[in-house]
Amino acid sequence: MHCNNLDEVRANIDRIDSAIIALIAERGEYVAQAAAFKKNEEGVKDSSRVEKVIQKVRSKAETLGADPDMVEKLYRQMIASFIKKEMAEFNGNKPITLLDNIHRIFTTPMGAQRIAKNLLLPADTDPVEYCKQKIQSPQCTITRNGKNYYCTIDGITITVNAKSYTIITAHKM
Repeated sequence: MHCNNLDEVRANIDRIDSAIIALIAERGEYVAQAAAFKKNEEGVKDSSRVEKVIQKVRSKAETLGADPDMVEKLYRQMIASFIKKEMAEFNGNKPITLLDNIHRIFTTPMGAQRIAKNLLLPADTDPVEYCKQKIQSPQCTITRNGKNYYCTIDGITITVNAKSYTIITAHKM
């Protein structure tokens, strides 16, 4: 569709965004139902199914002229979020407060330096974003002990204050 002005372009983008959100909501309803059919946490995480979905959407992106790398990144993030919700369904809908507040996670400048040093992060890697990605991964195990959350994944532990959502430290185990 050809647009004659910026308002028409924006109206079409808004229309498409509404359709995408409606489809994500519908997908979420099926994901919630899927938990009832799975027997264990491995069935919920099902990494082989995730990779099949990623291969399928990359192929569709190429066919339809979308950027396959961007589509893969979007789908991996969406799938990780759905897996977290499905795990909550599977585990009896216990609230996962840290994930619900992922947008609030931060650290101090000194904390960022300490995390980067402890994890040997490249200089161009944002330590907070790195930790958020790790925390949101379906493979991350999140536990709460007292005033802190402990997030364990890929041989590292990320410690987050449960009240302020400050990353206190992250280190290799």
